[in-house]
Amino acid sequence: MAHTVSRKPRPVSPRPQPKPAPTKNNSKGSFLGKTIKGVLIATGAVTIANLGRKLAVQAPTALAEDWCEGLTKEHKATLAVLDQLEQVSPDHPEKRTVLLTNLTHMITKHAMQEEQVIYPMLRREEGDDSADALNLDHGQVKSHLYELAHFDNADPRFTETLATLRSDLEVHMREEEDTLFPALRARLSDEENKRLTREMNLAGLVLA
Repeated sequence: MAHTVSRKPRPVSPRPQPKPAPTKNNSKGSFLGKTIKGVLIATGAVTIANLGRKLAVQAPTALAEDWCEGLTKEHKATLAVLDQLEQVSPDHPEKRTVLLTNLTHMITKHAMQEEQVIYPMLRREEGDDSADALNLDHGQVKSHLYELAHFDNADPRFTETLATLRSDLEVHMREEEDTLFPALRARLSDEENKRLTREMNLAGLVLA
């Protein structure tokens, strides 16, 4: 009878595990990513602020049923911002700057609508030099805005120039609202007034 020899099982060596890939120093990428993220956030904030300003500037004419009503509402909105600006002391330069910037946007957009759309029609229909006189008024107003933007906060000429600007604007607005614009609207047909309103709003959208 043959004898069987028992063999001990051979130990199985564990398979070598793959070494983890070395981690790269990603500090530069992290910094770049954070910078890009910060820029995007800041850009978004500026975009939202600009959108808010655009909506505020566009609202009076965008919601008006006709050009004359819209321009009258813009006149009132402009005077309201002037009132706020007059109440700001030199001790609050940031608020003064914000209001002056808003005022400049409003007046510039308003002037573009009138100069590119309303005044040419006024010149054609009325056949006098009233449109040219109104254009000269706009030039004086823009000159005042330039001066206000370059005065030091403590300069007493800021308040004086602001008062002059308001006075000039009120005279200019009264002439348009009480005489020139109603007369022009009455001379135009309903279809012509509607077309003038559309053209005026488009001119304002380009700038605001």
